[in-house]
Amino acid sequence: MTDTNGTIPDPHHRPTDREAALAHEVETLQSALRAIVAVAMQHGLRDYCKDRHPAIVQELEAGLDLSEQCVELKYPRILAALQDIPGLRASCGETGERTYFQNDVDDVAYLEHALKDRRFVLRGIWVVPAYRGQGIAHRLLRKLIEAADETQCGIALYHEPFGTQGLKKTELEAFYNRHGFQQHETTPGGLFRFPGSPLDLYARRPR
Repeated sequence: MTDTNGTIPDPHHRPTDREAALAHEVETLQSALRAIVAVAMQHGLRDYCKDRHPAIVQELEAGLDLSEQCVELKYPRILAALQDIPGLRASCGETGERTYFQNDVDDVAYLEHALKDRRFVLRGIWVVPAYRGQGIAHRLLRKLIEAADETQCGIALYHEPFGTQGLKKTELEAFYNRHGFQQHETTPGGLFRFPGSPLDLYARRPR
């Protein structure tokens, strides 16, 4: 394998601090470019992006196909991961489509989910009013996302506000947007998160 100058790199060469910093900067810019392309595609500029960044478009679109493979095996693995959240005890509801979370004293929250059309479907996260503002919904969603990314599973989101006590619809969308959920033609009326989404502000790191 040769580098960009056509020379064979020395396997024993240790990069200098400057070289390491430049490599980190390049990876950061590449990650940002992937996020920009993802947003542009979300707003109907797929052909424009494909002309200029075909490899990134191919990678993002391949992620959708990969996310829908063997979902019936991925789904229980994701639910099993939700059992391991520090400070919370998880239990499955009677229908199998809710996971409830309790601390040592109270019921704290539940996550509503389903397996449908080869997708993990998230229908919402509800937190008991007394426990809101403590980052519980964020913790539950990050655990779900972490497990979904590990299994290369996409998440379709259909989440309406829970009455008048919770976040408004625009606030909910903003919350999920920060975690990498986006509008997508395959999820009308909802949002979709690709595995390893470049739009995830909490997980965006150089690849």
